[in-house]
Amino acid sequence: MSERHEFIVSALARKIRTMGFEILFFEGNSADIGTKKFDFPPKVLYHRPDLVGGNSSGYCIGEAKTENDLFSERTKEQIESYLDFLVLNKNNKLVIGIPIDAKRDLERLLKNLGGYNSIQVDIFSVPMELLPYEEEI
Repeated sequence: MSERHEFIVSALARKIRTMGFEILFFEGNSADIGTKKFDFPPKVLYHRPDLVGGNSSGYCIGEAKTENDLFSERTKEQIESYLDFLVLNKNNKLVIGIPIDAKRDLERLLKNLGGYNSIQVDIFSVPMELLPYEEEI
């Protein structure tokens, strides 16, 4: 997991808590979001999200993506699985964290997968200035 990806995951955890969900599973440095040690998230259909929150009415999947992740077949399959999970309960949510410069690419992908206008899907854009710098190789 890159520093940039880990930063977005931690920011997602904070965002999901503000939405009224308790973090249940978290992949990353849990010191970033508190002192509790979290278990790795379970698979949702065929894929393991970066984090899962829950409350009395449903679950919230948090998935972080960097700019380069959006063009992989794996990302497409993950998002398809998570969108299928949303159908199980109208209170389930999916929050995808993305660098703001990649937001249009994510919107295009969600539109192609039929999840763009869903009230259950939230795009969480992180300003580029806040993200850790990563050198191009």
